[in-house]
Amino acid sequence: MRYTATWIMSAFKVLTLLFCSSHAFSADKVVLQLKWEHEFQFAGYYAALWQGYYEREGLAVEIRSWARPDGQVVSPLEELISGRAQFAIGGTDIMVNKGRGYDLVVVAPIFQRSPVALVSLDSTPLQNIEQTAQLRLAAVEVDDSMLEARAMFLMNGVDANRVNFVHQPLTMETLLDDKADALVTYSVSAQSRASELGLALNLMHPTEYGVQFYGDTLYTSGELARRQPELVARFRRATLDGWRYALDNKVEIANRISATLPRYLYRYEDFKAYNLAFAHSIDQYTFYPAVELGHVNIKRWQRTYDILERLEEIEQPFDPASMLFKKPIISQEPWHDMSWLLGVVAMAAILLGAALVRGKPAYGLQIAVLALLLLVEQGLETWIQRDNDVQQSLRTLETLSTIRSRLEQAISRNLTELTGVAAFIAANPDLTQEAFSQYAKNVLKVDPQLINLAAAPDLVIKYIYPLPGNEAALGLNYRFNAQQLPAIRRAIEFNEPVVAGPLDLVQGGTALIGRAPVRILNQQGEHRLWGIVSAPVDVAAVYREAGMLDPTLDLKIAIRGKDGMGKDGEVFYGRGELFDTAGVVTQTISFSGGSWQIAALAETHDETLPARIVALRLAFTLVGVLIMLLLFTQTQRMSSRRHYQKVVRQTAEFLREVETVAKVGGWRMDNKGQVYELSEQAQMMLGLNSMESEMSLESFVDLFSRPQGIDMAQALREVMQQGKEIDLELQSQNRKAWLRLIADPVTDDQGNREVIGAIQDITEKKLADAKIEHQANYDGLTNLPNRVLFNDRLQTAMAQAQRNNKIIALLFVDLDNFKTINDNYGHREGDLVLCEAANRIQQCIRASDTVSRHSGDEFTVILNDLEDETVPAKIAETLVATLSKAFTVRGVEVYCGASIGIALYPADAKVPEELIINADQAMYEVKKSGRNGWHFYTEEMQHKSEQRHHLYNALVTAILDDELTFHLQPIITTHSGKTTACEALARWQRADGSWISPVEFVPIAEETGLINQVDYMIMEKAVAALQGINADRAEPIALSVNVSPRLFQTKDQALDRWLELVRSASATVPIIVEITERLLTAESTRTESVLRELAQLGIDISIDDFGTGYSSLSYLTRFPVSKLKIDRSFVSCIGVNPTSETLIETILAMAEKLDIQVVAEGVETEEQLTYLRKRNCHYVQGYLLGRPCDVAEFTARVVQENRLILGR
Repeated sequence: MRYTATWIMSAFKVLTLLFCSSHAFSADKVVLQLKWEHEFQFAGYYAALWQGYYEREGLAVEIRSWARPDGQVVSPLEELISGRAQFAIGGTDIMVNKGRGYDLVVVAPIFQRSPVALVSLDSTPLQNIEQTAQLRLAAVEVDDSMLEARAMFLMNGVDANRVNFVHQPLTMETLLDDKADALVTYSVSAQSRASELGLALNLMHPTEYGVQFYGDTLYTSGELARRQPELVARFRRATLDGWRYALDNKVEIANRISATLPRYLYRYEDFKAYNLAFAHSIDQYTFYPAVELGHVNIKRWQRTYDILERLEEIEQPFDPASMLFKKPIISQEPWHDMSWLLGVVAMAAILLGAALVRGKPAYGLQIAVLALLLLVEQGLETWIQRDNDVQQSLRTLETLSTIRSRLEQAISRNLTELTGVAAFIAANPDLTQEAFSQYAKNVLKVDPQLINLAAAPDLVIKYIYPLPGNEAALGLNYRFNAQQLPAIRRAIEFNEPVVAGPLDLVQGGTALIGRAPVRILNQQGEHRLWGIVSAPVDVAAVYREAGMLDPTLDLKIAIRGKDGMGKDGEVFYGRGELFDTAGVVTQTISFSGGSWQIAALAETHDETLPARIVALRLAFTLVGVLIMLLLFTQTQRMSSRRHYQKVVRQTAEFLREVETVAKVGGWRMDNKGQVYELSEQAQMMLGLNSMESEMSLESFVDLFSRPQGIDMAQALREVMQQGKEIDLELQSQNRKAWLRLIADPVTDDQGNREVIGAIQDITEKKLADAKIEHQANYDGLTNLPNRVLFNDRLQTAMAQAQRNNKIIALLFVDLDNFKTINDNYGHREGDLVLCEAANRIQQCIRASDTVSRHSGDEFTVILNDLEDETVPAKIAETLVATLSKAFTVRGVEVYCGASIGIALYPADAKVPEELIINADQAMYEVKKSGRNGWHFYTEEMQHKSEQRHHLYNALVTAILDDELTFHLQPIITTHSGKTTACEALARWQRADGSWISPVEFVPIAEETGLINQVDYMIMEKAVAALQGINADRAEPIALSVNVSPRLFQTKDQALDRWLELVRSASATVPIIVEITERLLTAESTRTESVLRELAQLGIDISIDDFGTGYSSLSYLTRFPVSKLKIDRSFVSCIGVNPTSETLIETILAMAEKLDIQVVAEGVETEEQLTYLRKRNCHYVQGYLLGRPCDVAEFTARVVQENRLILGR
């Protein structure tokens, strides 16, 4: 029994893992698309999210509103089909879209009754279908509410195609502005908004006119339902749990929705009040708890399909059953959740499997299996019984809804006629009996359910029709009639028609009494009470019209709420105890001035239920018997195998124990040095096919590599002679494997000593150790020594040089323009270039020297045992020449070159770190002087480096302290002499008043990347200044700003930030962006994109120092260049160098052909200005025309210039 208990515990663990496995994985991301904005209409989905039901099912759910924050709205169908959402909320439109070819599946209907209603102002009555069809109805064309309205007209004999639907917003303002006569919308939404505005409404519900469409329904795509049905089932299960929570905790969910969820289009003055109103009325849509949430009635879907087909909304016929996800769960009771049944079946299967595997009597298991089968059978019986009850309740509810609707229609119609009589009397307060009788006669002809009409001015009956048989009622003073007076007072107090009764009539009989107050205007223009009009309504006719007297009606019915007092009123139809009977279905009958409560219970039950339960019991009895027979025969059959299985198990256990010792073999050697036993594993490691006889010590030693094998032989002799233990690491004879040999001497009972040992394959460990050591000391890409190993070798080389009185040289090699290769061809090709460069460097030095990869594209070289400095110079020259040769990348030859700095020990440094720094500084000097060369370190370099470092730190501080400013240099038109633009130039005045030349700090800013901050700061200040200068100018002065190529190479947001500044500045100040030819030669798609964007903003692009770089003329057509600046080096040669003049003329001629304007900078003499003016150079800039100056001086200049122009 203890073994049985262990099996049961194991089974429960397996079952627990089975049910929890889905939660061990990451949550599935799911998007639910709503059909409207956030509100209580979707409370169950929010509750499922907030209460963790979705998370419990392994789902990460995002609920998306129909309206986006930007005011745009989305189509739930499009979101679902596109895959942006996995589930959506719809209605009848699901079936319409299914008929249009969309692959859709209904997951669960939530609203069993649609909230859609036709809504009008009190001044626009909704009397009947025909009259309503003449109105202008505002509706959303693609919404299911319009489908319900059209179906209502169709079902009541009106051609839906001739109804005037107008496309106007579904708001009260549409009715108030007379853009429509009625809205097709949710009744609760309209009533809440009307309440805020103080408006009275008329309502007409399609559900009361034969249209029993489902309301809000959860659906998904057919593709998802087929591919991941388990996910759909989990989402459905969590959603229904969420709806149960929301309907049980309405106020809590309504408050949370109001406080946390936004609305973007349709807003209420009191959103919380609206959600509470929706929560109050939602039970009449869900029918919960009378009907389980998500209940599906296929017949109802078929009826809906037939109506839509008559409306010609189904383009491609289909079977309505095909759009249902699965047979719905027919109850929300715990017994009806499939999970319990699956759990029980799984447990039974595990226990049965355990019994079959063990193959011996396990009575505990057999009893457990039988108990579980009994549990399953009882659960299914309960399931069938409750399923039958729910189906019967649903049928009762559907019939009761029809009866309730008919009762409301009949009462409302009679009250409407009575209100008409009241209006007639109000218009004719002094009417005669003859006039009253004539009018009443017509009314009774129209509405035969009215028995008579009576008018009581001052609450005393004076007029009555028909008079014969009703004479006893004349002169009745309602003030003294205790039975009828309360209802009359209610009608007067609330100024609306009310229904009293049923009451016993004075003239005999029982009827419902409809009463309406009559008010007339007095001479002061105020309303006063004229009296009351009353009309008994034939109760039997009303009941007959509602279908309550139908002999085929299989329902027990009771009604309470006499005098319109609702559920608190007396029972006046049927038996009162029916309201307290289990399984009874109730609904509210609402009418003007009050309400009734009607209850119904089915009189007969399903006669097939007992037969189904008996069949179920017989089936489970048979299954139980078969299982017991199977267990018995299996036990008998397996008993004969037990002994064999035991032997096999012991043998397998021994083999597993041997094999689990990773690659270990055993061996024995006797006192004569003969190895007489080698395990199979040991033979395999030593490369022996088999060991048929003993092996001598010499033969055993020969299995290992020399000289290690010889050392092992000596060690083994010492083990035998001295009793020592040994532990050696040896290589096999073929050197392919590393083996660990362990030996331990033992002595038997006769005093004979032998050696017992083990052999372990440690090849993988040795390889791993070697790999780790290599990775720790060598670069993974080039296989050169890394910085750690290099530093160790450098320290060793310096110590050896000191002992031998020699010189060593350290070469710091940096590949030029390597970043360009990386950017243009990718890092993979860049890595290939680095490997080739490493090979070339190794070929240029001696084997005794060391080359390492320092970092990135930098290499360091140690030249050992030098006599003088001529050797490193020759090697550096060779390296420059070798690395300047082409590298082949993707079949294309590319060039990079090298800059090499050389530092000597002991002349230039005493410690390794200082030697590396000095060589790096020497390399940097090569970079500054044009690259692709070499240079020895000097003390002057150190001095310059320190100066640069101090200046860099000062520049960083200057940027932080906002010490940088700008000067403006005017740009003049050559023909008018007017200042049309100015160039913003960076200036740095330190706190002590001293100025730092741009020649000093701009190059440092370029090298360190600070230039982007400098350019941004100068431009931002210059734009603000130009905005002030241009404030009173008719023709604004343009601002020319410089931009560094580094800005286009940054990986941060510097370029985006600069572009945003340019965009905002260009709205108020004409901007000219000056770029260098170096930027264009980089051929970056990012550069081209940015320049084109600037050009589209109307910003001029100018190439600075044109003609001094290496750019191609094709760039003038490829990029949106609108200006060129001729470098001052050309302008200064005017009148001196004819070649320069020819170049200037060529540039001007080319620019004219390309419609590009030209600015000549550095104009300092009249001769230069005259020369440029004659050759139609557009603009000039230079000291002759104006030096760079601060804002105040520049402002004074342009003001003075304007005065001179005006003076002319």
